[in-house]
Amino acid sequence: MRTGETADLEIAWPLSDSRLTIRPASVADADAFFEYQRRPEGQRYISRIPATIVGARAMVAERTSTAGELLCAIVVDGQVVGDIGGRRYRPGSLGPEPQAWDFRLGYSVHPGMWGKGVASGAVALLVPALHHQAGIRRIVAKVFADNQASIRVLVKNGFRLEGTERAAVLGRDGGWLDDCTLAHLS
Repeated sequence: MRTGETADLEIAWPLSDSRLTIRPASVADADAFFEYQRRPEGQRYISRIPATIVGARAMVAERTSTAGELLCAIVVDGQVVGDIGGRRYRPGSLGPEPQAWDFRLGYSVHPGMWGKGVASGAVALLVPALHHQAGIRRIVAKVFADNQASIRVLVKNGFRLEGTERAAVLGRDGGWLDDCTLAHLS
């Protein structure tokens, strides 16, 4: 196990339980990410989908080298089956600059692994590490209201629904989607 600065977040890698491992992503993981993110059933909930494998590699390279960003591979039985990560940011303030950090969390899992506890397990591993090792005060996840499985993953891991923005995001099909905000406090 090694401790390292990943996107300015001090976390002891890898994070693992008896079923899965989370480790910092590398450009070599882009092929696996691209394969499941291009599947029609998964595209419905992913905001940024690269059009080509070259674009996927460039996106992974950018996210893994940008300060404040975190991109990790979710590995089960030696295979990359998902990704989890996000971006650190300063919370709002009406006074002095806060010394605390908040984090915007996102994840995606290969559709063949849906319903098998992979997303829930990955969130269960990363959230405590963000709070206790990286000093993150508040973790926020935005989830489309019709993605009830993802909302259940977050609630199971201690997130609370803070609100729903109605017709907030234009979907790929031209319809408007409701966007839920869930948060987890340290």
